[in-house]
Amino acid sequence: MSDSYHILADYLNSMPNGFPRTDTGIELELLKKIFTPQDAELFCKLTLEKETVDQIATRTGLNKEYLSNHLESMWNRGLIECHTVGNIKTYNAVPWILGIYELQQKFIDQEFARLHAKYIKTVGPYFLTPKPQIMQVIPIEQHVQSHSSPMPYEQLSAIINNSRSFAVNECICKKQTALLNRGCNKPREVCLSISQLPNYFDNHPHAGRIITKEEALSILKMAEDAALVHMTANIQEGHYFICNCCGCCCVQLIAARFGMPQTVNAHYYAAINPELCTQCGTCETRCQIQAIQNTDGIRSIIQDKCIGCGLCVSTCPNNAISLIHKDKSQDTLPPKDQNDWYREKSKSRSTF
Repeated sequence: MSDSYHILADYLNSMPNGFPRTDTGIELELLKKIFTPQDAELFCKLTLEKETVDQIATRTGLNKEYLSNHLESMWNRGLIECHTVGNIKTYNAVPWILGIYELQQKFIDQEFARLHAKYIKTVGPYFLTPKPQIMQVIPIEQHVQSHSSPMPYEQLSAIINNSRSFAVNECICKKQTALLNRGCNKPREVCLSISQLPNYFDNHPHAGRIITKEEALSILKMAEDAALVHMTANIQEGHYFICNCCGCCCVQLIAARFGMPQTVNAHYYAAINPELCTQCGTCETRCQIQAIQNTDGIRSIIQDKCIGCGLCVSTCPNNAISLIHKDKSQDTLPPKDQNDWYREKSKSRSTF
């Protein structure tokens, strides 16, 4: 196999999110599936910083026409990121997760699904253990008590109202499990892309279906009804997606379901009032991570496991469950923005 794939794997692993190497070399098979050797070489010349073709040409000495054509090709195939503001395009490298993997939504096939599932089964903890977490949970807002004074990054309404452009796509996690004949019956077109710039997703090759703000809110309500967990990037500002996740397809929720602690940043937890609870079991069926235990017919919440999504609260027929904000000693403040997250993650991985 070309040395360019080993170099690419090491470069991806040097990024804050990581791309752990394996004894089997399954990660190299994944890269070879979507990158040509030429793609791999050019990717390694990019950085996480957004740069124009002129800036990349000046820094690398590569021909501008070659760069313009090859970078655009790589962007169309979901190997890098491109940001267009007016007539100015910038390009940058992206991590495997969140990044290249999600950008393969249009292209994922059974072979890619099999390779990626095998890779994640081998190295999943290396993505999930170093803090800060990749994702944070956004609770169902109408069940957040007003006196808890939620921060804007904890409120769907604040994130949506701060956005000007909206699009929806199929969930790649659900698509992958379906390709492996392990799919669930949850709604799949539930991954929202959002931007503070107007018309940002016009002519965007990966955004999916462009929708209105009202349609975005409708999709979020549908996701709640289907018992999907709202999650977004674990940052305070600059959110660019809202995922709606299930415990059978989302790697982070699967890990939480099997007892891995703090796979996502959760600012709330649920509590059951035993005097109001009639033990109907609705909450138990709604919970995506099996955080509600049934001991001799009595339901209770495993607080160390609970991610405070609110799915159990929203359908309790007796209003016996409430969402409680963690106190400051237990709540983890997200990094300010994506760059701050990269800095904190890099520092954490260096000691992992």
